[in-house]
Amino acid sequence: MAKRDEIIKFIFYYFGEEFVKKSKSKDDYINGVQIKGSEEVKKIALGVSVNIEFLEKCCDWGANFIIVHHGISLNKIDHYLNPILKKRFKILFDNDMTLLGFHYMLDAHKEIGNNAQILKKLGAKIVEPFYDEWGWVGELPKQIAIKEIVARLTRIFNHQPAKYLFGKSHVKKAAVTSGGGTPRINEMPEFLEKDLDLYVTGETRESTPALIKEAGMNYLSFGHYDTEKFGVMALGELIKKNFSDLEVKFIDVPNPL
Repeated sequence: MAKRDEIIKFIFYYFGEEFVKKSKSKDDYINGVQIKGSEEVKKIALGVSVNIEFLEKCCDWGANFIIVHHGISLNKIDHYLNPILKKRFKILFDNDMTLLGFHYMLDAHKEIGNNAQILKKLGAKIVEPFYDEWGWVGELPKQIAIKEIVARLTRIFNHQPAKYLFGKSHVKKAAVTSGGGTPRINEMPEFLEKDLDLYVTGETRESTPALIKEAGMNYLSFGHYDTEKFGVMALGELIKKNFSDLEVKFIDVPNPL
C-alpha cells in the first residue's frame, strides 16, 4: 500500500506548478483532485471517463484511488444533483475512493499527454503547439505514404478511422488533437497556415467532409474515447515506476464514439 497524499504530491510535482496553473486558466473542466478518499491506497484504477460501469469495474477490482481524463463535471448543473450523479457519488463515497481528473493536463502535456503519446507512437517528433495549445504538431523523420500512415495508426488504435483523404499523398508533418478536436470553419486558418499533411483527432461532424475536401487536407478520426486513453495510461506507468508495490491498471469501458 501507499499513502494517498504521497501519490497526489508526486503527480502534481511531475506536472509542475506552472503547468497546473496554466490548466486552470485554459480549461474550466476538472484538472486536479475531485474527491479525497481513504488515506491508504490499495490499487489505482485508470480510465477515460467516470460512469457507473467504470466505477463498478473499479470496485470489482478493489481499487480505491481513481485517475481519469474526464472527471465528474458539475458545470451548468446549478444546485440540483440528479439521480445519475447521486449514484456515481454514492459508489465513490461508499467505497472511500479518491478521484482525480486531468482534462487539459492530459491532453496538452508535452510528454505524457494524449496528443504527445499518439505522435510518439507514430514516430513523429513534436515541433510546436496546435489548436489553442490543446494539440501538437509533429514531424516524421521522412515522408511516408498516407496509406502507410493510416495503416500504422489503425494498428495503434486497433480499429479503422473515419477518413477523409483529400490532401497530399505523403505525410511529413502531422497535427494531433485528441477528443473533440473537430475543426470549425473559423478555425481553419491555423490548419492552412501550418501546411499540414495530416490531421488526426477523435471526432467528426456532418460539416467535416466538405470542409476537409475544400481545404485539400487529410483527416483521420479515431473516436473521442480511443484517442484519450494514452495520457492516463502514460501517467499510470510513471506512478508504477515510483510506487512499485502498487497495482495500477487501466479499466476499459469500450466506447465507439
